[in-house]
Amino acid sequence: MIDWANLTANALWIVGCAIALGTLSYASWEASVMKDKFINRLKLPSYQIALNLAGFLFSAGLAWTSDTTLETVLWSILTVAFFVQMVAAYWRRRNSGRVETP
Repeated sequence: MIDWANLTANALWIVGCAIALGTLSYASWEASVMKDKFINRLKLPSYQIALNLAGFLFSAGLAWTSDTTLETVLWSILTVAFFVQMVAAYWRRRNSGRVETP
């Protein structure tokens, strides 16, 4: 039988990795098209939100699949840190008053 909880937990960290890879790839492509530096693209709040979402999903999935209490606590702390950074990037983007140029 399928262990649905384990499948869901592993899907979380895999989706987090996929989001991170997609975000980095798109930022690299956009930087080359716009003749900009890759790091400047990653500093934009929209990329920060996506990368923090990826980190949040990755660490949440690993916290869920951890075997020991120490691992679970450490991954959970990292999950909360990514969530806080994601919310902060969202508020910076919302309150900046300017539109990001793609």
